[in-house]
Amino acid sequence: MLNVNSTMGQQNHLRILVAEDNEINQRLIQKILQRAGYAVDIAENGREAVEFAGKNQYDFILMDIQMPLMDGQEAARIIRKAEGGRRNSNGENSVSDSTFPIPNSEFQPVPIVAMTGSNFEVEKGKCLRMGMNDCLGKPLFRDQLLSSITKWTATEPVASAAGQVRRDGHPPAAKTPGLHRPIDYDRALNEFMGEKEVLLNLLRDFTAKVRSQIKAIQQAILGMDFKAIARDAHSIKGGAANLTAKNVAGIASALEKAAQLQQAELAKQLAGELEKKLDQLENYVRRADFSVNGV
Repeated sequence: MLNVNSTMGQQNHLRILVAEDNEINQRLIQKILQRAGYAVDIAENGREAVEFAGKNQYDFILMDIQMPLMDGQEAARIIRKAEGGRRNSNGENSVSDSTFPIPNSEFQPVPIVAMTGSNFEVEKGKCLRMGMNDCLGKPLFRDQLLSSITKWTATEPVASAAGQVRRDGHPPAAKTPGLHRPIDYDRALNEFMGEKEVLLNLLRDFTAKVRSQIKAIQQAILGMDFKAIARDAHSIKGGAANLTAKNVAGIASALEKAAQLQQAELAKQLAGELEKKLDQLENYVRRADFSVNGV
């Protein structure tokens, strides 16, 4: 559980709760929001999100759908139920939908926007029925996130986070990633506002974590624990996608589906392929001496 107040640059005086169990995604979203001037709290699961929302007043909640202990849809349902109780205790009528804001009401329910890496249209419908305001697909990139916050809070991020400008003051070069590059480095660097060391450190942490997850997946395959395989594959998929490591993300996605269908042989094959793609990514990261425009 992280509780982080932004101290970077101009403040927007908005407090945002991010409910996300993937550490890579937490750090990416946190960095984006801090640079935009927002105060950020991070909950690692739906249960923590409910606890945070009950104790603090938030201006915006970003809610991942698939989390341990309690998923995002259930967390949103509980938050909305609690808000309904507060409205009733203030002598106002209960509101059955999630429209934000409520006209002629002093009580404004917090906008809750879901994140999902699954079937977008299906998940969006479920999220809206649970009282959420909107749904964003994964991978989640900076412009998409900041636009959603602007839409639901009527505020703008600080200028330093709104544009696509790097540390050197120049916009990113429009380049097509090479066929053999394990990541789209230019896009990844742009998402991190040109902060090369931040990106490299995150990539090193990510590859180390995935290495241990692959070992766990291989053990789970031997034990026919398809639930564990799917869980780790889903985690790898999400982190890789946000870091623009499309090859790793693609194989992790296929592995997750194989686990859901309990296809043991295919899962074993895909775990081997995933390990090879991770080797390529690790070698790329080890070179470490990236130029601003990539290798």
